[in-house]
Amino acid sequence: MGRAIREIKSEMVLIKQKGSFFSDESEKELYIEILNSLAQKHDMEILGYVLESGSVSLFLKSLNIPKIMQELNSAFIRNRNKKRGFVQESDIKRYEIRNVFINEFEDVLAFLQKSGGYTFKNIDKNLSLAKRIEIQNFKKRTEMKVVALNSEVHKGLSYHQDELPNFPFAEIVASEAFFCDRDLAIVFTNDVVPKLLVLLGRNENLIIDKDYKGYVPAIMQNYPFTVAKVEDQTILCVDEDAPQLKGKGEKLFKKNEEPSDFLKNTITAIQNYNAELAATQKALEEIKKAGILINKELTVSDNDKKITLIKGFSVVSRKKLNELDDATLADFARKGYISLIDAHIRSLSNLQNLAAKILENESKTANENK
Repeated sequence: MGRAIREIKSEMVLIKQKGSFFSDESEKELYIEILNSLAQKHDMEILGYVLESGSVSLFLKSLNIPKIMQELNSAFIRNRNKKRGFVQESDIKRYEIRNVFINEFEDVLAFLQKSGGYTFKNIDKNLSLAKRIEIQNFKKRTEMKVVALNSEVHKGLSYHQDELPNFPFAEIVASEAFFCDRDLAIVFTNDVVPKLLVLLGRNENLIIDKDYKGYVPAIMQNYPFTVAKVEDQTILCVDEDAPQLKGKGEKLFKKNEEPSDFLKNTITAIQNYNAELAATQKALEEIKKAGILINKELTVSDNDKKITLIKGFSVVSRKKLNELDDATLADFARKGYISLIDAHIRSLSNLQNLAAKILENESKTANENK
């Protein structure tokens, strides 16, 4: 029942814990009461939960999770025993923590709701980039059926190129920045450990179309393949309902159910991407710690009125960058961070084109709805 020793890189975490928790509804109510009291005490936000007799799943936003979980379990067991009128040895297991980043937010909410749990969320009409990422990932994945790839179940599947997923943003790794900066706007998210994103629209992809000649982010090229982390294992998953898997194309498996050469190459590409993603997260963590990121909004003026199209992201301040000490600048240069930052800053010239695309699309949509 002790606290899990894990590196927490996100303010939001999904906690899973097994054991004999509740014998009736009153004990669930006791657990919720204690959880709410700790939320107030530690300035924690409860995003959702699933409470079952043999397990709990908690979706929380806090940077003080180990202490909260220690107090939660201790207070619950103590008060539950008091309520029962006898001391029962607890068999509540050690809890597991999974960092939840903004692009996974709605997936976790959907998981909790599908599991019969409760979720709590208020949406502001003027959505930040973080909120848009949360909502759009959920909306774009509503029709997806992402499952672990299985040689027996999926032995008949083939892959062919089709339309790219209609994402309004895409996460990239550092090396991709040098290919994206000419056509796409590269920004940072406001996570504890930022993510590097290219903005493609407000609610949908407005940049990469059939006439687009620039670089397409790897995360979009790799679709419908992705990986999921289950405990210490990395599992290759696929969206079974993707149009790329309907019809003829490159076989995923050979007749003996061994991976085809195409699938082997896909696995290698995704593994390389994930390795680069880990290195990119380390770089972004150091860039944020240097204090050179500033909040930014994509705005336009209409009849002297300021309209915010996308808000809640960060960019590098050239002024703050130049104010860094020589040792930090030299370290950043050696690690390649300066080149990454330069590509990011160059890419910001594409924000104006993005704003024009958004306004044009929204004007078109408004006219169609009249």
